Amino acid sequence: MPVDEHRPYIPHLTLARSRVPVDLAPYTAALDGFEGTQWQVDGFALVRSHLPASGVPGEQPRYEVVRAWPLGR
Repeated sequence: MPVDEHRPYIPHLTLARSRVPVDLAPYTAALDGFEGTQWQVDGFALVRSHLPASGVPGEQPRYEVVRAWPLGR
């Protein structure tokens, strides 16, 4: 997969993103002890984020599925 980026790719999982620094302590404290319901994953996708460059308020990023893999037993 060609990447036109000068930095080496580091695989990661993005759980949240903000353009400005945010104190996450209140959010983590609110979720302390939370146990969600069980769920099953049937696939995995590599998704590319296209972040808006215009700076227009409210403009949303676009997401592109680069490749998807089904998961099975």
